[in-house]
Amino acid sequence: MLHIARRPTSLDRDSRELPARARALCVCAGLAAVLAAVSIAPARALAQRPRVPAVFAGTALWVREVAPGQTGASLVAEAAGAGVHTLYVKAGDGSTAEPQFSPALLGEMRAAGDTVCAWTFMYGTDPAAEAMVAASAARAGAQCLVIDAEGTDTGLNLYGAAQAFVHDLRSLLGGGFPIGLASQAEVAQHPTFPYSVFLGPGAFNVVLPLIYWRDFGQSVAAAYAATMGANAIYGRPILPVGQLYGSPSPTELVSFRALAGAYRSTGLSFFDLDVALPEELAALAAPAPAQGAQPILEPALRPGADGDEIVRAQELLNAAGARLPVGGYYGARTARALASFQARHHLRPNGLLGPATWRALLRLTPREPSWVKAPPQSAG
Repeated sequence: MLHIARRPTSLDRDSRELPARARALCVCAGLAAVLAAVSIAPARALAQRPRVPAVFAGTALWVREVAPGQTGASLVAEAAGAGVHTLYVKAGDGSTAEPQFSPALLGEMRAAGDTVCAWTFMYGTDPAAEAMVAASAARAGAQCLVIDAEGTDTGLNLYGAAQAFVHDLRSLLGGGFPIGLASQAEVAQHPTFPYSVFLGPGAFNVVLPLIYWRDFGQSVAAAYAATMGANAIYGRPILPVGQLYGSPSPTELVSFRALAGAYRSTGLSFFDLDVALPEELAALAAPAPAQGAQPILEPALRPGADGDEIVRAQELLNAAGARLPVGGYYGARTARALASFQARHHLRPNGLLGPATWRALLRLTPREPSWVKAPPQSAG
């Protein structure tokens, strides 16, 4: 996607200079405030290293549609043929619950020893009702939730809708229930999507990027490389989703599994069981060769960049003590805050927001603003 550089607004420009005496007083007061806060701010802002909830570990298969007459036992048996014992079953489409996610189906699958999670679409048109549908699936016995929120409505404040949805869902289920975000894998190509909200403080536990390499026109390895670093900036475990539709070859499927291990992902899944061919399921059960560890390289961003990646960076810089307006544009004010952060952390203040700087920032807990009234300017 072509990114059009936005002209900085007054929020991202230098403010009018103060008289010399006032500037001196401000510097002294600011320095005193910084020194006073040093002993408490880092501890309060430090992020905990996230863990993968046990229900998301291993391999899972998505179930989009339960065929008429198909039982929970038959789904379990089909998945077992691929060596898979976790199923993500569709339980809702926005504010509409799916009747197929029934107590009888769930009971049969759980009785057979499988882990059963529910997945629902989130559109953002009615966050409260959509959260209720997802929560109802969890209360019916789903052991985790996967929220598929890949789509966007251009006329919608999706940041505000996502914030309301996350708040309502966590209020209904509590902070401990395992929830994952299924989203577009290529973050830079979806700059107005609120990854930073769904994966913000207290939000979802893991991200499941849809790495559909055949849709991308890429090799499996190239699709992974384009995905893993881009998603790493959100500080959540990355659990890749591969494709069983579109006639992937058994070699590609084995490679997908092997690369998940090479990137140190402890969970992965495939979409979907409904269309899987016998040879594809066999490839999921076949031994995957060990591959050497692959580096995860966060994106390198320069002044003029915009989008949710910059939203995330600004939230993290604010956690480090900056007072930036979070607008999603990398302008002069953000550049100064970044250079100051880099200097304090013994990084080269070169204006480049690259892997080393991301890793230093990700030790902090981002400060997420309210998006109720409007999204960031980069998404407006």
